[in-house]
Amino acid sequence: MDSLLPTLGRLHPLVVHLPIGILFLLGLLEAAALVSRWKPFSKLPQLSPGQRTFVTGAGAVSALATVAFGWLLARNGGYDENLLGQHQSLGLATAALACGLWLAARLSSSALYATLLVATIAVLSVAGHFGGSLTHGSGYLTAAFAPPASNTSTISDAPFFTAAIQPVLSQHCTACHGPEKTKGGLRLDSFAALLAGGKHGSAIVAGDPARSDLIRRLHLPLDDKQRMPPKGKPQLADNDRQLLEWWVAAGAPADGSLASLAPPPAIAELLTARLGPSPLPTPPLPDRDATLALAAELETSLGIIVRPLARDEPWLEANARFRQKNFGDAELARLAAVAPALRWLDLGETAVTDAGLAALVGMKNLRRLRLDRMAITDVGLAHLSNLNELELLALHHTRVTDAGLATLRPLTRLRSLYLWETSVTPAAAETLRLALTDRYQLERWQTELTALQDKIRRQQITIDLGAPAAAITAKKSPEPTTPTVEENAEDPDA
Repeated sequence: MDSLLPTLGRLHPLVVHLPIGILFLLGLLEAAALVSRWKPFSKLPQLSPGQRTFVTGAGAVSALATVAFGWLLARNGGYDENLLGQHQSLGLATAALACGLWLAARLSSSALYATLLVATIAVLSVAGHFGGSLTHGSGYLTAAFAPPASNTSTISDAPFFTAAIQPVLSQHCTACHGPEKTKGGLRLDSFAALLAGGKHGSAIVAGDPARSDLIRRLHLPLDDKQRMPPKGKPQLADNDRQLLEWWVAAGAPADGSLASLAPPPAIAELLTARLGPSPLPTPPLPDRDATLALAAELETSLGIIVRPLARDEPWLEANARFRQKNFGDAELARLAAVAPALRWLDLGETAVTDAGLAALVGMKNLRRLRLDRMAITDVGLAHLSNLNELELLALHHTRVTDAGLATLRPLTRLRSLYLWETSVTPAAAETLRLALTDRYQLERWQTELTALQDKIRRQQITIDLGAPAAAITAKKSPEPTTPTVEENAEDPDA
């Protein structure tokens, strides 16, 4: 019985349409009967006393059933008490008026019948409005007419959650998880409510999208009962899901500007398209002529290689490896003159220390960095946390440990990390790999790839001429390959 009553309560959204349809149709038929008194409309239908009694009786019975199912549904909780109380009072009033309407029809009391019919439809309309507010949110009816929100502040100065995350939740989630309706005790209409969670616990685990219920439910099959938004509701676009996943992976910050959060280029482009042109200031490219002049001077004075990476671009590579112990902290500090232009930097086997690595903070455009065979530790890795462009990092033959890997988690573009001959354990390496892998994006691409392969198969034609002639088959496209990583593989770029 404990499980039956809540189940019956869920029939309320189905049953509620019966009295609405019956009573509004009754009002339409009675209006048609009034208009039929004029000769041009004389053929409009008129209800007989027996038909009127039957229709009003059906309306009264369905209204009473709706009230009963609604009461059972309300016991499940999760609704705003004030709004629910108003809706229940109006529902009871509608049922009472519908019963009175049936009695007036039975007694053939025309004046009382007409008054009750108008009152019933009016109260039913208001009750329906409050019911819609409970289900879809108080602004559902007027949402299409609401003026677009003026973007008086850009993402550069607005709290990130308010500007970028809350609009997604408001569009897809707060109708069921807001102030009027709170399914599962979870509200998503504010940052504090999101962190508080519901009866199933916290909706997000900062820094871990895979363990965050909010993200996990977005990727369940559409027919899964735990899928959110559920089947039949507007689903999130891929861009919205990517934004939520990145936000959770970045630690689910409430404040901070886009510039301070330093999202990867794909997310920055997404936000630029959504929030207006250029919310993230684009740093100017280094001046090529001035950069090359400084590079030539440093190459001569430091005795290292400082060369341009491409003929028409200002980006540089610097290699101090062959200087070995003759290149230390002081020499690295002098590279600050060309820091914005450095893309590749090789400090392997040099005498640079943990303290000297502080000079890397200004080299924000680095994509390849080699620190192998140096006397650096976890302390030095802390200076790498803002190198958001970094794609390759060599740390093999150093004193780096598991604790140092935590400082690398902000490096979302890191794709190659070399750690052999260190104190890093396989478990810590796997944890970092999972943290830096966009598993959901890979799953989406795999789904798309499977669909494309299926299309390719459907387009292939096989013609069999019978033995001994060989079958003629349309040439098949090569199967895509998956990159693999060999254990203890040598650094291919060393």
